[in-house]
Amino acid sequence: MTANIFSVLNTAKLGLQTNQTAIEVVGHNISNVQTEGFSRQEVTLEVNRPRRVGLAFLGTGVRATSVTRDFDQFLFNQILGESSMLGNFDIRNTFFQRLETIVNESSGVSLNNAMSEFFLAFDDLASNPTNLSARNAVLSAAGTLATVFNQLGSSLLQQRMNLDDAVAGQVTEINSMLDEVAKLNQSIIQLENGNTFANDLRDQRDLLIKQLSEKLDVQLIDTNDNNTVLTLSGGSPLVAGATVFHLSASANLDNRGFKDIRVDDGMGGTTNVTAEIQGGEMRGYLDMRDVETLGLIDQLDRLAAGLMEQVNAVHLQGVGLDGSSGNLFFETLTPTVSIGSQNSGTGTVTAINASPSTVTVDKFQIQFTGAGTFDVFNLTTNQTVATGLAVGGTVNIANGLAITTGGVPVAGDTVNISVSEDAAMTMALSSTVLNDTSKIAAGLSGTGDGQNALNISNIQNSLVFSSGAFTPGAGTSTFDDFYNSMVSGLGAGSRSSQSILGQQEGVMLQLNSQRESISGVSLDEEMVNLIKFQQAYAASARMITVIEEMFDVLQRI
Repeated sequence: MTANIFSVLNTAKLGLQTNQTAIEVVGHNISNVQTEGFSRQEVTLEVNRPRRVGLAFLGTGVRATSVTRDFDQFLFNQILGESSMLGNFDIRNTFFQRLETIVNESSGVSLNNAMSEFFLAFDDLASNPTNLSARNAVLSAAGTLATVFNQLGSSLLQQRMNLDDAVAGQVTEINSMLDEVAKLNQSIIQLENGNTFANDLRDQRDLLIKQLSEKLDVQLIDTNDNNTVLTLSGGSPLVAGATVFHLSASANLDNRGFKDIRVDDGMGGTTNVTAEIQGGEMRGYLDMRDVETLGLIDQLDRLAAGLMEQVNAVHLQGVGLDGSSGNLFFETLTPTVSIGSQNSGTGTVTAINASPSTVTVDKFQIQFTGAGTFDVFNLTTNQTVATGLAVGGTVNIANGLAITTGGVPVAGDTVNISVSEDAAMTMALSSTVLNDTSKIAAGLSGTGDGQNALNISNIQNSLVFSSGAFTPGAGTSTFDDFYNSMVSGLGAGSRSSQSILGQQEGVMLQLNSQRESISGVSLDEEMVNLIKFQQAYAASARMITVIEEMFDVLQRI
């Protein structure tokens, strides 16, 4: 076969079509220069299949084989990991600031001031134990102290509830995003199985996965069949192609009904993945709810319970203005008993505060080792209190915390017991002294010596805490020291989260800059390409004009 004019015309036509396609791609890039998640696209040009002319091959022009996007999968996986950590510490930083606002010692009425005024009121009463105004001042200062404890306890509990609501809200948002990823997977599979690159859909999916990584620590697996599989970092699947494994939030009865995160197991059931979640905003919400805020509540409760116990212990020894004795100043701490939700036996436990002046305010767990025996474990100090105790009967496990066991428990069943739980929210003066100031036991040996009021005032400087545990008589820090340590620990956590957040923002800035250098649209570069393809298009058009003139010549022959 020899060369002919029609093959030259076809070569020019291919040049027009190919360069027009390239110009369209450049225009698409320019139009999306500000589109979040967009990856710059390029036309892949190849030499068209040549045709044989005699013993040689003659080129037949150019063709566009594909339109690809500039994308670095390894860099994208790095961005996902760092986004997860950024989301975590963004939430931590936000809620640490809210906790600091609640426990704000610079405000007019702070717990430190309230405790100081309380002890100062007893010191004033010691100087004039029969003065009615001094007694009323004690009640007023005590009422203020109880109110501050109540408000702090309620505010911290409300913070936990707000965080719990946020967890449920995150589940809804995440499920919606997982559904969108699955839909995009399906669309991409349909397009790319027809040998078409779904670049824009892939960009949409990648942006969605990046946003998802800010909420959860997801791992991305891009399979050979164009499917995308998303899992948690622990391996639990979230999306497999067009199949979604939805999250759900369910009440954890062992955590006062606050929600755990569960994921569909694909067989009609769910798996608890609360502990498996290691990053993202979800981890931040969970940690702030169940570690940081709960830790503050526990410390505040033990501070309140310890203060009530110590004041009661001294007050019981004194004599009121009316000669009465043995009266409590604060209401008795009431034990709470929480049966493990996973218990399979019928064991029962009841508890009473048999000694309001000596009872230990730590938290305890009864661990049944069989149908007839149990161990006692101190959750506050992480120490074993007693082992091999017999089921059936009453036993004093902690300086007046008396428990009665019964029923038929099963090995592994647990029961949590505490006299300090909710102590801050429920702190209240006893009705005895509240209704009659003469019942305030200011005296020790008589109604007018004021020694007992002085003893109560001196509690302020008593060493009652040791390494966070309430150990009156063997402690190393006072009530003020304990509270100041609690506040400083909160501040340290806040500063740490703020520092890590700043570092993560810097890391993300660098990673995003690297992505822009690879996938971002440069208007200068696109303008150069536009001119290049425009000139090539014009040359191909000129070639057609030349062929037309050749036809005219042939027609005149």
